[in-house]
Amino acid sequence: MFDDFGNVGDGVGGFATAVLAVFAFMGGKSALSDWRDRQQAEKRRADEQALQIRLDRERHHYGWKKGMHAVYGVSNVTDPEEVARAVEELTNGGPSEYALIRVEQSVNRANSLRQWIDNDGHLAYPPTDAEYEVLAATRLATRDESAVGDAPT
Repeated sequence: MFDDFGNVGDGVGGFATAVLAVFAFMGGKSALSDWRDRQQAEKRRADEQALQIRLDRERHHYGWKKGMHAVYGVSNVTDPEEVARAVEELTNGGPSEYALIRVEQSVNRANSLRQWIDNDGHLAYPPTDAEYEVLAATRLATRDESAVGDAPT
């Protein structure tokens, strides 16, 4: 008689184990999905941060900044006659193709700027195509955000 109860106990225990396994699988599947979603979101955030860090480094290295698309072709003026003409045009206050600048902080920085102009012929490097795309996307996002902020509620 007690042998029958042992078999019933084994059957109930096995059934309970099967039910728990089903619930664990169903709950685990959603937990796994949530974990994967979190991992993907963290990866996207890390990729965005890496892109921003790279663009910041390039911006500091190449000398452009957000919203600045102007790139000036320039040359150093060293001929005394041309310097005199530049001074005359600038003191008259009319339009002139000359611009006298003073580099603050050190003579070495001014010398570096002169060498940069002699070597490259530009006051700033133009952004790359990828940087232009980022600037355009940023400008669009900023415009969209400001439009949403201005919308009546």
